[in-house]
Amino acid sequence: MQTIEPAAPATPPSSSALPDGFVKVEGGASKQISETTSLMVAYSAIWLILMAFTFVTFRALRSLRAHAERADKAVRQLPPTPR
Repeated sequence: MQTIEPAAPATPPSSSALPDGFVKVEGGASKQISETTSLMVAYSAIWLILMAFTFVTFRALRSLRAHAERADKAVRQLPPTPR
């Protein structure tokens, strides 16, 4: 039978720890994106999505208009029906 040994006690926080127990990580990410860059990327993405939506809507309406014109032309070419 295996014996389970108790886990080692957690290391006490260092003297640099804040009162809430947060310990700053040393040597973390070397490069971070600034807030301004993040904001510009977000605005650019929103504008690109808006422009793509506008373009797709414009193409759909143009296609719908062409279809309606073809249908109107076909209806006008039908012989008149007696009343």
